[in-house]
Amino acid sequence: MSTHPRRLTVLLPRLGAYLGCGALVLIEVGAINGSVLLYLIWLLALPGLTWLTLSPLGCRLLALAENLLVPLGALALGLPGSLVAAMGFVLILGHGSVAGARQAGVAAVTVGAPLAAVAWSAPWFEWRGSVPGEALALLLILGFALAAALLSHRQKTMLEAAQIELAGRAEQHAALAARLARYLPPAVHRVAFEQPGGTVKASHRCWLTVCFADLAGFTALTDAAESEDVVAMLDDFYTAMAEAALNYGGTLDKFIGDAVMVFFGEPGGRGRSRDAEDCMRMAAEMQERFAALRQRWLASGLSRDLGLRIGIHSGWCTLGSFGKGARMDYTVIGATVNAASRLESAAQPGQVLVSRATRALLGVEAERCRRLPPVLAKGFAQPIEVFEYRFRHARRKPRRWQGEGFELQLDPTAVDAGQVRKALAEASSFLEVSADGSAPERGAMLAMSVSVS
Repeated sequence: MSTHPRRLTVLLPRLGAYLGCGALVLIEVGAINGSVLLYLIWLLALPGLTWLTLSPLGCRLLALAENLLVPLGALALGLPGSLVAAMGFVLILGHGSVAGARQAGVAAVTVGAPLAAVAWSAPWFEWRGSVPGEALALLLILGFALAAALLSHRQKTMLEAAQIELAGRAEQHAALAARLARYLPPAVHRVAFEQPGGTVKASHRCWLTVCFADLAGFTALTDAAESEDVVAMLDDFYTAMAEAALNYGGTLDKFIGDAVMVFFGEPGGRGRSRDAEDCMRMAAEMQERFAALRQRWLASGLSRDLGLRIGIHSGWCTLGSFGKGARMDYTVIGATVNAASRLESAAQPGQVLVSRATRALLGVEAERCRRLPPVLAKGFAQPIEVFEYRFRHARRKPRRWQGEGFELQLDPTAVDAGQVRKALAEASSFLEVSADGSAPERGAMLAMSVSVS
């Protein structure tokens, strides 16, 4: 039989089977001579071959030699047909329990061929053996059949345990992949867990549209707000910006403090113009989501002015995996990235600034771009041509009024006019002199902020 991975579970049944076959030979032959001794040595050496590590071809040749030499040797020693058939049955059953039905069929052909040849060429051949020999042959068949059944059951139990363990590991890996998906760009996550090798292709030049979105006024807020509030605001901001990027197929490259970097083009680009249009739609959704966040933040008492600045530029970049060994990063570098960052820095809160290259890719949407004075950016010898992208539903900027003892802020794109009028009426009543002629206590302050995103 061919080498089996679980050698211990195969060795013992084989050893028992060939010891039984050796006993059959001794009972029927009686005297031990050179031929009998050589045959017994061959039988007892066969179980030891289980420990050999052979190629698939070597395993097949060893199995063929075993299937032919065991019955032929027994016939040459003069064993009757019934005992040789018992030995052949042990061989066939052993192959079937270890290697499957195909190997059992091969063994049946190779073992049965010598017996068939002898029966056809020598009709006088003796088939019946002695009573002790045939009794031992019957015990050998029954014992090895029982051993093969127990071996199969053991292997089945071990296989089921291995399947349970593999299923548990698969669940752990799936959970790990899900956790890592929150830290990696989707493209990198797909490559790391779905493609052979687990690495993206080497860095290469490609045309991308790069977007930077920055939370203006956040640095000053961190000096006054509690750290828990700052962390909660950043979590909200990152979540909103990431959802907007993923909605339009952008690759979320990284979070940089209170800024977000997203690029379009690879992987899964739809063409330069479509990528630029998707980036502009993403920028519009970012502004809308930020407006909703600001309203929620103001309602929780964080009344400091905050705004979202966005800069977008299109051009050639270098994209790919950077780094070696234990730490690699999938990102984009180049002058295009720097230009997008400079445009974001030049934008006012609520503005989306785009370069001439991006404007040229927007088609009819380019009509919504209003030319602004060029920007003198650090690291660029020539000024950058700048355009402000105005959304389809033009946004009116929030207004703020502040004086001694009061503060009023309105976002006209999100405010509920009825709530504003009610609040102003209550404020007016508060300021009126009370019936007994007393005025509000000195230092009383009205602080009212109404806004939405």
